[in-house]
Amino acid sequence: MKPYNLLSEHNQSPEINFSLHERDNVKYYQVNTTPVTNDKEINCEYELGQMMARPFRPARQPKVLILGLGVGGFLNAIGESLPQKKASFDILDINSKAFQWYKQYLKADDTIVERASFSCEKAADFLKTRNDTYHAIFMDPELWRSSGSEENITNKLYLNYFVSCLKRGGLLGLVTERPDKVLKARIQRCGLEVSFERVAAVPGGKRQRTLWLAKKGHYAK
Repeated sequence: MKPYNLLSEHNQSPEINFSLHERDNVKYYQVNTTPVTNDKEINCEYELGQMMARPFRPARQPKVLILGLGVGGFLNAIGESLPQKKASFDILDINSKAFQWYKQYLKADDTIVERASFSCEKAADFLKTRNDTYHAIFMDPELWRSSGSEENITNKLYLNYFVSCLKRGGLLGLVTERPDKVLKARIQRCGLEVSFERVAAVPGGKRQRTLWLAKKGHYAK
């Protein structure tokens, strides 16, 4: 097996180091030397992106928020599935270099990049100013947590922020390692309809992750 080839790294703080590596044509995203995601195991993000885009394909200006870019699996899926020129994708990430790495190393599509905007700030500060803004919001809580954030984006406070940011009929999508009855109940108490399914991380692979869809009422086209 070939050794890891360091593509880039960034010290976000004295405690948090982000790095991007390549081995055998696979890109690995690491936090403090621990691999947290790679561009081979993004089938779940890709499938969820396609599912979340489906109701909004007729929309002229669908707007999507992504918390945690990772290696860009969800952004690629939602960008391909919503080709409208006025579709827009806001990205919020803890790593201030995440979008730069996506564009430089992760086969970014120019038609997606030009419709995306990137922010690196506290999630609470960002969300408070976006009421009734998004058709869809995606997050990977485990990736967010492993990136060193002290913000628990699955607690009641943040879930209520997400609900406020969603338009009527909007979707909140999550990817987690396994189902979580406590989290499901918490999301339901915020007024969202919740469903989830298990999907292979790699097509045909044994490892599965859980895709969540939480809906805010009915979408008016």
